[in-house]
Amino acid sequence: MAGRPGTHTDVELVAVPHEVVATWPVGTFLENIAITPDDDFVVSVHNRHELHRVSPGGEHSKWVSMPAPPAGMIAAADGVWVVGGEPGQGPHHVYFVTWTGEVTERDAVTGSLFLNGFTPGPAGIGFTVDSITGTVIAVELAGGASQVVVTDERLRKLSAEPMLPGANGIKAGDGALYLTNTDRALVLAAPLDATGRPTGAVETVAEHLRGDDLAVSSDGDLFITNHIHNTLIRLNPTTGDRVAVAGPQQGMAGCTACVFGTAANDPMSLYVTTTGGIVMPLDGVVQDAKLVRLQVGVTGRPLTVL
Repeated sequence: MAGRPGTHTDVELVAVPHEVVATWPVGTFLENIAITPDDDFVVSVHNRHELHRVSPGGEHSKWVSMPAPPAGMIAAADGVWVVGGEPGQGPHHVYFVTWTGEVTERDAVTGSLFLNGFTPGPAGIGFTVDSITGTVIAVELAGGASQVVVTDERLRKLSAEPMLPGANGIKAGDGALYLTNTDRALVLAAPLDATGRPTGAVETVAEHLRGDDLAVSSDGDLFITNHIHNTLIRLNPTTGDRVAVAGPQQGMAGCTACVFGTAANDPMSLYVTTTGGIVMPLDGVVQDAKLVRLQVGVTGRPLTVL
C-alpha cells in the first residue's frame, strides 16, 4: 500500500453487528481486557491505576486499585497477571491479582521503561513488549526472572511523538508471536520454535496499519484495534488482505484492546475496549469510554493454559 513509513492507510469498512455492553464516564482510559474463568471481564483503567470487573450484562465497578498504571493482562485459573508502570519511568513491574482481589507486586523487569501488551506463552511464561526499548521480554511468572528474547529495529519507535508507542500489542498465534508497532504502523511476526519460544527473528506482516492491541482468530486472521484511527481491522497475515469490520458508528472511537468471548453461547463475539477518543478526539469531541461487542463470525484462538 502507498504511503510514507509510519503512515496509516484506511481501508474499506464492512461493518459487522455491534452492541455497546457498558460505558464509563468521559476521561476514562480503558487500556486492556481479559476474561475471567466465569466469563466476566477485567479491564485495566490506565489513567486511574485501577482494574474494573464487568459482567456479561454490562454491570461494572472498580475491582482493585493498582500501585501503578496497569497495561497488559493475562488471566489464569487463580487470578490475573498484570504488567504496568509509568511510561518512561522504569523499571516496570509484574503484578498478580487473585480473584479475591489481593494485589501482589511480584517482580521488577530490569531495564524496562514501558511494558505494554502481555500474552501467555509456554507453561509458566508470559511474553510482554516494551514500547520504548523495542523488545519482547519473556517473564517467568512464578519465579520472576525475565529475559529479552527478541530485539529488532522494527520494534522501536520511529518518531519523537510521545503518544505513539513503538511495540504495543502482542498475541500468540500458531507458530508466531504477532506484534503491532503503533508509531511505525507495522504488524510483525516473531516466529516460535517447537518449544513455543521466539527464535529471535522478526518478519513484517503488514505495513501502513497503525495497530494497538490485537486478537487471533481460530482461522489465523488478526483482529487489530486502531486506536486513534477509530477502526478495527481484520487482517489475513498470509495474504495481507484487510478490511475494517467496525468504525466510529460501531463505537470504535479510541479503540484500544480486544478479546474473543469464551462463554459457550458467545464463541463468535469480539469484545473491544475504548477510551472514547482521549488521545485524538473524534470530530473534536471525547466520548464515553466503552466496552463493545462485535459479532465477527469466527471463533478465537484458544489461549495457552498457564
